[in-house]
Parts: sequence; C-alpha cells; structure tokens
Amino acid sequence: MSVLWIIAAGLVVAVLYVLLEISRIGTPTKGPQIDRAARPGIALVVIDMQSDFTSLPVWEAEQLDTKMENIRTAADAARRVGMPVIAVRQVYKAGLAKLLNGWFNQGRGNAGSAGIGLDPRLGLMPDIEVEKSMGDAFSEPSFARYLEENRIGTLILTGLDGCHCVKNTAFGALNRGYAVRIDPKAVLAANDAEWSKVQQNLTAAGAEMSATVA
Repeated sequence: MSVLWIIAAGLVVAVLYVLLEISRIGTPTKGPQIDRAARPGIALVVIDMQSDFTSLPVWEAEQLDTKMENIRTAADAARRVGMPVIAVRQVYKAGLAKLLNGWFNQGRGNAGSAGIGLDPRLGLMPDIEVEKSMGDAFSEPSFARYLEENRIGTLILTGLDGCHCVKNTAFGALNRGYAVRIDPKAVLAANDAEWSKVQQNLTAAGAEMSATVA
C-alpha cells in the first residue's frame, strides 16, 4: 500500500508541476519601472505571426488575410516614419515546455518545427527578431534590452493571439511603465467574446485601443 501512496503522490506532484509550468508560460512578467520621459521612441511589435500559428484551423481565410494586410500596412507606415519594427516569435525550447506543447498543440512553435518562422505572406522585414519561450515578450531579456538601447517607451502591439501573447506582452509592458497602444484591426483572436473582455481590461489598465501607426 505504501508503494501505491508513493506513486499517487508522485503523480500529484507531476500534475501540479505541469499546471505550474502552464501558468508560468501564460503569466505576464514584472520588471523595473522605466523613465518614459527619457524614452521618446515608439516601436511597432508584431507578435507570433508564424506559419505554425497562422495555419491553425481557427482562422477564417478572409479574417486572416485582412489582419495580415493590416499588419503589413502598419509595418509600411512605421517604415515611412522611421519607427522600428520588432518581430517576436514563440519558440518552445525547454524539455517540459516542448513536451506539453507537443501534447496540447501538435508541437506548433517547438524549436525545430518547420513553421517556426514568420509567415512569408506577411513580407515582413523587421529591424530585429526576438524569440520568446513564454507568452510575454518581456520574458526574453533581449527584447527589453533593444527597447532600452533605442530609447523606446511606447509600444504598438499587433499579431496573435489577442487573448494570450498580445495580452501578456501588453501587461508586461504596462507593469514596467511603458505606454501601450494596440491596433485591434491588426490583432487576431480566436475567441471574439474573450478578446472583447481582454480589450476592456487592457483599457482599464491604461492601454490605448484603436491605435494605429499613422
């Protein structure tokens, strides 16, 4: 009987660890407050527009085409005014994260996946590409470092999914004192009702919605 209890306890610990890992991946990060007055720059951030995710069956073809066109328009507008364009890509590298993603998401976004790169239909040529392993782009130190080096204090967020990585990156930015602007016309969300609630929560937290580069 004691052996069964040990096995049961081990399974409980394993389940709790998996749940903790899932929660960690989906939780916005916190960090030091920036001096926004010393950061007049604005950057356009394109989140997770990778073939692995744009090929998901949750998107209607017309919806996907429209959002992609709006992201391209935003990127072109950013180029015209000299605004940096940052592409952020989700890449699961750690063993457990890759395992969980293999179970629940067919390995989309795992390091080595054929669809890990930006969807070529975007035609995006970013100033920098950042690979993150969690939902919030600030979980990757090179993201914050680039913003600091380029004196960027305002982010315009686009990409997918509005209810997950876009939301988490927005809150990660707000947690650090960045100004956050989101262009809903350039954001994909699989759950419209949830995305509506997320927009309300982001607005209440200080994010500006309905923002465009122009």
